[in-house]
Amino acid sequence: MRLFLAFFFVLMFWQISAQDMSDTKQIFQKIDSQIILNPVEARDLVGYVKKNNQNNEILNNCNRLLVQAYYYENNYNDAFQEIIQTEDHQNADGVILYRNILYSAGIKKFDFSTNYMQNSLIKINEEILATNELILVGAQEKVLPKILNILSKVHSANAHTFRDSFSFLLINLYEKNWMSKFPEFRIPVLKILSYYPSDTEFDIFKKKFFPAKVSDEWLAKTKIQINNTTNFQLRTIYYNFLQDYYFDREDVSNYILITDERNEQIAKNNKAIIQARSQWIYLNEAKHNDEYLFAKKRGVIILIGMILLSFILLLILVVKLRQEKQKNKRYLLLSNKIKTNSVKKKETQVISENVKLILLERLEKLESKNFFLDPNISIQTLAKKLDSNSKYVSDMINTCKEKNFTAYINEMRIQYIKQKLNNELVYRTYKIKYLAEESGFSSHSVFSSVFKSIEGISPAQYIQLLK
Repeated sequence: MRLFLAFFFVLMFWQISAQDMSDTKQIFQKIDSQIILNPVEARDLVGYVKKNNQNNEILNNCNRLLVQAYYYENNYNDAFQEIIQTEDHQNADGVILYRNILYSAGIKKFDFSTNYMQNSLIKINEEILATNELILVGAQEKVLPKILNILSKVHSANAHTFRDSFSFLLINLYEKNWMSKFPEFRIPVLKILSYYPSDTEFDIFKKKFFPAKVSDEWLAKTKIQINNTTNFQLRTIYYNFLQDYYFDREDVSNYILITDERNEQIAKNNKAIIQARSQWIYLNEAKHNDEYLFAKKRGVIILIGMILLSFILLLILVVKLRQEKQKNKRYLLLSNKIKTNSVKKKETQVISENVKLILLERLEKLESKNFFLDPNISIQTLAKKLDSNSKYVSDMINTCKEKNFTAYINEMRIQYIKQKLNNELVYRTYKIKYLAEESGFSSHSVFSSVFKSIEGISPAQYIQLLK
């Protein structure tokens, strides 16, 4: 009887769980079908699933869809916030989506786990983005073989993963007008379009590349979809298409009207991206600071444990010392005798002015080669480079530079990175961690501390002032 009841309850629990999983799967299917045209409604459904589910895989999928919805709404700020909070727990599809959203905002450097970068899907997506960069620089002869190689690895089962990266590719192929100039691109473009037969965005791409197939019925149907959509990115692509469509037909009134709409969309998008790039730098710094504080707290706990362990060992040692008092006395007497016999007077080294000038001249030559960027530089290694000894080099730096070795090296590094930030705009987009490594510091926290002690403000604040 008991076995029967146990089996009955297990069966009921399994049926309830299976029903819940089936309901969740249906909701995800609805989200996938609506997220392109109605990301706001899709986001509401995602919120419902997150509220009523604790499964980690389902929650990670929800986080990915939430970021995707924010991106389609042109809400980069919330998208970046979610990426920072959830990127450590994402699968390959999530990592690819996050990578593409950052790429669309011009953030092309994003550190992923080594395990992620070995994933075959992620490798394919990186190839698509790299090919997109070749299109942007006009390397036409390299692009076609790259695209054909990529398409040999993509099939209908995994094509949804590369939707946004293929979208970047088609946009830039169209902007370069390569379909008209180089007919050989026709086949790979058609192949990409075939992956997304029911996707409104790729349907618009098809009409952009093959305008002869545009009908009044299609225009009317698509206009209704665009008027009702909350997908900002989709509307922008549609307005770009209409602008060229009306220009080719010399429809001046509609051309002017749609150009105003397009320019307004582009202005909003540019504003959102500029704000998001600044926020991305801030979010990364905040995350690294949190990690640093966590590591610091953990270090304090470990230190306290070591102190307690040392105290216990000390008590044991005291007891043992008392038991061997006589033996220790003899040992101490012998030890003191050995120390007395081994003490020698050290001759003081005095550096002459002539040697000092020679060392200073050699040091200035090394400065011009940025020797201080070596993170392992020390007074001993510098002395070897100057063909001298550390005592002479230390005295020379203290006298001629009026500071100790550490302060001298740190100031050189900070001046170097300031010069990069002032003169090379790309450095202002890099993470603090990269700037620290670039200038020779072992960690971003040490770099930030030294930078603030010298300049009076943090690196992030300095970059904001430059902007």
